[in-house]
Amino acid sequence: MALGFSISIPDTWFEVDLNPVTRRASIDALVRERTRGVPELAANRAAISRLLRHAARDAAAGGALFCGVMAEAVEGAGLSASVTVSMLPAPDDARVVGVAEVTPSMIMSSLSERVARSQDDTWTTVTLVDLLYVGQAARSYGVEDISLPDRAGWIRTTMMQTFVPVPRSDQVALISCSSPNLVLVDALHDLFDAVTSTFRFVTDSG
Repeated sequence: MALGFSISIPDTWFEVDLNPVTRRASIDALVRERTRGVPELAANRAAISRLLRHAARDAAAGGALFCGVMAEAVEGAGLSASVTVSMLPAPDDARVVGVAEVTPSMIMSSLSERVARSQDDTWTTVTLVDLLYVGQAARSYGVEDISLPDRAGWIRTTMMQTFVPVPRSDQVALISCSSPNLVLVDALHDLFDAVTSTFRFVTDSG
């Protein structure tokens, strides 16, 4: 039986096509459908399509198997966020010779914390969390400076990465959430936790 996964995103989010052959047309069609009858979104249809295409391109380039994106207007300002799911080898530092499975504690030992030196500095917290459907997982969250793929520079980002060991393997599922919005850091971390908590493994007996 093949092992897959599922994750749920809010109804207002967009699940984007990662296939480079079809994603432009499917994203444009999705945006037209979802913004129809919503004036505040319809007015920004082109910008939303660009945001989703960039998110899909970056997610696919990073090996993601799933990408969901939020694009909303809150009090006149744009609010965006994304979640991706990837299947990756466990970090080298988390592997133990002779051990068949990687544990959350092993993964956590390979992650690094960072303490903010000022109010505007970046920071990262590392912890263990219990997810409803898959049990314990390793997590890092905070505010980080992320390099932009294929583009010069970097962007300061509200982020959360949750590493879930894949049963009976040395693989991990990485659920990565991020947003360029820094004003709502605590609220975004709560949102990211809620989305990540819906993750589960599913088996395909077909």
